[in-house]
Amino acid sequence: MTMLDVIKAFWTEQSLSQTLIIIFFTCGVGLFLGKLRLGKFALAGAGVFFFGIFLAHLGVLVDPVMLQFCQNAGLVIFVYALGIQVGPSFVASLRKTGIILNAWSMALVLLGLLCTVVLVLMGVDSASNMMGVLSGAVTNTPALAAAQQGVEQMHANSPDLARELGDMALATAITYPLGVVGVMLVLELLKLIFPKKSSQKEPELIEARHHVGDFVVENKGLVGKTLAEVNQAFHIDFLASRLLRRGEVIQPKSDTKLELHDRLSIVCDEEVAQSLVTLFGVERERDHESMNWEARGPQLVQRRLLVSKREFNGATLASLRLRNEYHVTVTRVNRAEIDLVPNPKLHLQMGDRITVVGEEEGINRLAEEIGNQLKPLDSPYLVSIFLGMALGVLVGILPIALPGLSMPIKLGLAGGPIIVGILLGAYGPRLRMTTYITQSANLMLRTFGITLYLGCLGLASGANFVETLLEGSGLVWLGIGVGLTVLPTLLVGILAMRYSKLSYGTICGLLCGAMANPMALEYISDQIEEDTPTVAYASVYPLGMFARVVLAQIVITILL
Repeated sequence: MTMLDVIKAFWTEQSLSQTLIIIFFTCGVGLFLGKLRLGKFALAGAGVFFFGIFLAHLGVLVDPVMLQFCQNAGLVIFVYALGIQVGPSFVASLRKTGIILNAWSMALVLLGLLCTVVLVLMGVDSASNMMGVLSGAVTNTPALAAAQQGVEQMHANSPDLARELGDMALATAITYPLGVVGVMLVLELLKLIFPKKSSQKEPELIEARHHVGDFVVENKGLVGKTLAEVNQAFHIDFLASRLLRRGEVIQPKSDTKLELHDRLSIVCDEEVAQSLVTLFGVERERDHESMNWEARGPQLVQRRLLVSKREFNGATLASLRLRNEYHVTVTRVNRAEIDLVPNPKLHLQMGDRITVVGEEEGINRLAEEIGNQLKPLDSPYLVSIFLGMALGVLVGILPIALPGLSMPIKLGLAGGPIIVGILLGAYGPRLRMTTYITQSANLMLRTFGITLYLGCLGLASGANFVETLLEGSGLVWLGIGVGLTVLPTLLVGILAMRYSKLSYGTICGLLCGAMANPMALEYISDQIEEDTPTVAYASVYPLGMFARVVLAQIVITILL
């Protein structure tokens, strides 16, 4: 037997070893190809998908059972890790400015979905194919996976199931590249339509979710009352980090009694800032010369500490007795790059970074108490990862009855794990569960999972790619995909530019986040010095991804 015969036999052997070799080869080469750039354009992780399609077109055959297992395992790993990542910031992103950003983002998500449903009802193509087109148009392969899960549930006994799933993947592959480019085109069109607004200087950051102010005690009714009594009597959550009294800087404690003309540096939620003005009497502008606390109170220092001990995972700030035990005040808590107002009922999580003000000796004792070490966070707690994924799969297979539907739906392998991941990431620490994963470890899990899924998806569906593109419905899908990318994005972009107070960079970031398009984000970030596009992208991405994954499966279930 010649070497060529050996290669041909291996190419179609369909053994366990051959399947694993082909899958890993597809993922490795696909990732390399995804890093190659044509100007600003790169396929990134989708390079694995297209290389898998290429190998399938060349005739490679693998074990279908093993291929499906690896594909589903990769999907579960990706969506669960994604849920754990966005969980801690998911609820926070729906507050204050995040509500506005997510409202525009959801408008774009729902508009694209509505257009797809209308095309299906008009008889343009089947619901499964159109969901594949939409997934490529919005560059969202997890949405494709969710839609395929819905098709598998509804057509489980259909002899054409494999072909139907393959056509969905092909529709995504055909529309994906122009889905990336289409968003970049919309960003440039917005710049041409609104030249004045797009040329304005960007704000440094999206409006903060907390308020820092200097309040002067002019209300004589507060004189002689302690800060604890004021908190309890008026039910307003605030933290006084420092106090200026007759030229002397004091670190206030819960039993500190107020005097007339005391000047307090206070951190509070934005919505109660005006209430504090009414309570104390006046809010003064913060000026650098008069309120340089470090210069006027050298005994006070400010440091950022890291929560790294498991015994403090889920503990409330009030339970730490920071003022009484350590004589320090927490001014803010940063969780997953979002600042939270440190009210006494806030539950801490592993990986939280807390900013404290106080005497150095007290801060050093607190740092030792809560850990303040990176090393304990470097090792992910694998027990919660595996049990979380198991619970996510279990939730995905449970039937859920919805009003108006003749049969219950299932969240599937895409919806179940992402919901469980978000819930455990957000609320697991309250149950004393250690769900923290470092950003690098989480990124590796997500990349490994989505790469494995896309490689297997390409190998499973690519045999008929060229035939479908040139002779079948490929060109029609391509045209529809361009419309689903450009028209909803442009319409929402124009409305946001005209009727909202958001800056051009912020609007571009939310459009990229709603479309799950990091390449378009990188494209616009290179043109804007400030980080407003990135902040907006991070604010809308969790809800946008969650909505697309869950709605894709619900819609496909209803339409079929």
